[in-house]
Amino acid sequence: MKKILSLIAMLVMTATAFAETTSEKIVEDNYALAGNVLSPKAVTVNWDTQKLVAVLDMTTCSGTENERVFSVSNNKTDVANWEQTNGGSTVHLFYTKDAKVWNGTAMESYYQKFAVQYRYQGDAGATSYYKEVTDPSTVTVVMDKTGISIDGKLVFPAAEMSNLYGEGDNQLYFGAGCGTPGYATYKSVELVTEKAETFSPVTLSTTDVANATYNGTTTNYDAKTVDFVQYEEGKYKLVWKILEAGSTIFGDYTIENITVAEDADTHVLTLTTTDTEGTWSNVNPAYGFVFGLAEGTKTAFTGFEGTCKLNETKDAIEKLNFKFNISIMGNEANLVFGEKAPETGINATTVAEGAATLFTVDGVKLSKLQKGLNIVRSADGKVKKVLVK
Repeated sequence: MKKILSLIAMLVMTATAFAETTSEKIVEDNYALAGNVLSPKAVTVNWDTQKLVAVLDMTTCSGTENERVFSVSNNKTDVANWEQTNGGSTVHLFYTKDAKVWNGTAMESYYQKFAVQYRYQGDAGATSYYKEVTDPSTVTVVMDKTGISIDGKLVFPAAEMSNLYGEGDNQLYFGAGCGTPGYATYKSVELVTEKAETFSPVTLSTTDVANATYNGTTTNYDAKTVDFVQYEEGKYKLVWKILEAGSTIFGDYTIENITVAEDADTHVLTLTTTDTEGTWSNVNPAYGFVFGLAEGTKTAFTGFEGTCKLNETKDAIEKLNFKFNISIMGNEANLVFGEKAPETGINATTVAEGAATLFTVDGVKLSKLQKGLNIVRSADGKVKKVLVK
């Protein structure tokens, strides 16, 4: 069950899981700003795997409006500047414990409220967002790839300060020197690095009916096995074990680079792939040389399409269907997993009522054809023997 649950979880996975984190201190623990300037400290941040986390005690703040808390800038000098004069882009955090603040048109009472303001050179104004906190003794401010969050709520989205969010390593500066002197206490300020856990492939095998048409002959199989494998995040493969057509066993055939899309209502996964070639393994030595197949040989396929039905609780695969065509030595094989081909002619397992009468070789009347030798007497009186394999 654990293996099945892992597979289903990976089918709808959209985010990377992280196994462990490491941290680098930017400011010593329990540092009290106490009205001082905090000189800018260089911090290299890769937003794909890192974030800035500050845990603050704001109860030590005074009653002055908009006390400085800290700033993050891409320019060392502009960390402490309101006007960005050195090509800088800076986000400032200010805090008002309990005071009246000029909001641009009138005086407004602020209580335990942060102001997060962003400036960049060439911008005549500022973009500001606000967040009131309920427990000023422990406030957690996180700056990550989504933006700035305070106590778990996104306050300032990254998209609105894109100059601080380049790809790869970003050279930034952390400090406190802009605006009214602040008195916050930094319980901790750290650069946190998340390490992605090692991915482990997950395989689920399923056995079902199948059919193959090769050299003009269609053969039904009662039990064929396919491995459904996630071999990396977002990528899957199907391995048809012991692929055969007619009496010819070729080996295992793998189609890779399969992606899945789930229908939210039916829980049916649609399978697609950008690949046009599949890979052979466990090649049958009796036929490998004859058909030009060997371990790792690739054979082109066409017409791939498939679906995977999940059960209601999404903890098992209920039905897997897919089909594709391959050409071996100029002969095309049409492979279908998950259903049998309808039987026609003398291979049919039922006969229309009134069309014929069926008997065993011992003369016992039958309602439908059975395996072995059958005697069929048609409506015009003609009698023939039909062998069903």
